[in-house]
Amino acid sequence: MPSSSPGRHPVSGCRRLRFRNIAAASFLSALTVAASGCDRGGAVRSGPSVTLESVGGRGGPIVVATGLSDAALDPAVRCVDGASDCAAFVVTVQEGDSTPIAGSYRTKGGRIEFHPRFPLDPGRTYHARLVLRDTTLRTALTVAGERHEATTVVVRAYPSDTVPENLLRLYLEFSDSMSRESGVAHVHLLDDAGREVEHAFLPLEGDFWNPAHTRYTVFFDPGRVKRGILPNEQMGRALRAGNTYTLVVDSAWHDAHGQPLARPFRQRLVATTAVLAPITLSEWRIDAPRAGTTEPVLVGFPRPLDRALLDRAVGVETNEGKPVEGSVTIAPGERRWTFTPRAPWSNAPYRIVVLTLLEDVAGNQVDHAFEVDLFERVDSTARAERRTVEFTPGR
Repeated sequence: MPSSSPGRHPVSGCRRLRFRNIAAASFLSALTVAASGCDRGGAVRSGPSVTLESVGGRGGPIVVATGLSDAALDPAVRCVDGASDCAAFVVTVQEGDSTPIAGSYRTKGGRIEFHPRFPLDPGRTYHARLVLRDTTLRTALTVAGERHEATTVVVRAYPSDTVPENLLRLYLEFSDSMSRESGVAHVHLLDDAGREVEHAFLPLEGDFWNPAHTRYTVFFDPGRVKRGILPNEQMGRALRAGNTYTLVVDSAWHDAHGQPLARPFRQRLVATTAVLAPITLSEWRIDAPRAGTTEPVLVGFPRPLDRALLDRAVGVETNEGKPVEGSVTIAPGERRWTFTPRAPWSNAPYRIVVLTLLEDVAGNQVDHAFEVDLFERVDSTARAERRTVEFTPGR
């Protein structure tokens, strides 16, 4: 085989280019051979690359993969316009991280755009992984500008302070949107001696967030919570009545901008006796407002209820069944629900509407306890989807 000219590709005859990324160099060489890719000046045509691109406005840069061809990009992993994930093109905060940052994709010819859901953080380096038919191109991308200081914090945790020993779940509320990385490794329960309580929380493959990624649900292992289950018999509950614990969220957890939390979070928890009874609406106290005013109606509960479910499982309607528009506030401790109407109350009956999916912090529902005997037959279809409690505004 005749030798090639110095500085030329041995097959295509194109001048060689130097690449910092060996994998990229190998792939581009193969692509050049397949396409005989030289322009009129003898240079190699532009191959696959990943760059940051400004789109103007306040949204920050997007990540763009260009130079793609049908031969290089496997049809099975092509991105689709508007998709929230793409197996061929992934952007992460840390190199080698399997959890991509949130965003959407747009495609056009040999170009894929990744539009982050939250602006990329100035001064931070992100890592893009472009999976092609024959190789994988990895690129580090640093956003221009000074890096922002970490500002996201855990604002509060629900429930607060006193909890039953059969607590089923708790919620963490953040000051800003968080990343998609799992929070399991960042949440800890310490006993009164500062030792971590092992296997307290349920490890899940998928995390539970509200749509804004600002409220995270932490589940205690239900196998340890519910009596008669093997984990409960072997290890007992993670919380023991009469003991004090500390809930800890470490600061290594990243927010949506790739920044760690500004500081760790700690909250004291005092465990009390288990709550085993179902929610009984007759035990609720209702303070009716005055007719002709927009005073709130107050509903008091004898024990804390699930904070997230209170947002969507309780409402107000007229006696004819028409929903009443207004705003809801929930007092600290989750023992009081307040509804303020948009329009003044009439001197007529109203109803507090309660969906039966409402739970207390131990998983007990309306008229249905979490601790159900395994041999007791429970006909879930016989349970109404809603309950109502009537009140009438006074004069």
